Amino acid sequence: MKNNRVYMQVGAADKREDFQLWYADGDTFVTVKKKDWNNEKDRVAIYNRFGGEMARIKTDPKGITYHVGVERYEYELHTYTIFEHYFFKGMLWEIEGGLPDKQLDLRNTGTGKLDARISTVKFKDKGTCYEIKVKDVSKLRIAACCVIAIALKESYKGLSEGEPQEDQKFWQKWRKLVFDSKGVSYEEIQARKASEEE
Repeated sequence: MKNNRVYMQVGAADKREDFQLWYADGDTFVTVKKKDWNNEKDRVAIYNRFGGEMARIKTDPKGITYHVGVERYEYELHTYTIFEHYFFKGMLWEIEGGLPDKQLDLRNTGTGKLDARISTVKFKDKGTCYEIKVKDVSKLRIAACCVIAIALKESYKGLSEGEPQEDQKFWQKWRKLVFDSKGVSYEEIQARKASEEE
């Protein structure tokens, strides 16, 4: 089944220009466009191969959470620790790792099932690409938009929320997110890791 996978060039978001994702036969799957590629908070539009807007990605005012709208549904990409731990709310995907890893799994925390797998492969004349492969074709667009959002977040080295605390009550989590969360910068995360290694 070849229509259950699409390909995105590694480093496409780093080029700061519009890019495409392709089906296995090389036809265009979606085109990703943005007015100002130098501004992380600028809205991203994702167009299907016929030119209609299929999805959009925008950040919250602080630039911590990415809101991903696919057709009429809304999802959120929560970056707990950039390059290491993400949660895609709406699909309940727990994502351990980042795109530079050889393989990345989008696993549903409710069912425990693997919904999608992202791996790095050589693809036709496009060079090294991320292969986004799903078991259920109805989840292909959502998985592709999730990967695009992660690629943008990692490209800009955006802010992280910090790891969730399991023992906190709902209102404590909400208060932290709304009032206390200023985000953790990539540099702060690297400094923390360096001090832990010493």
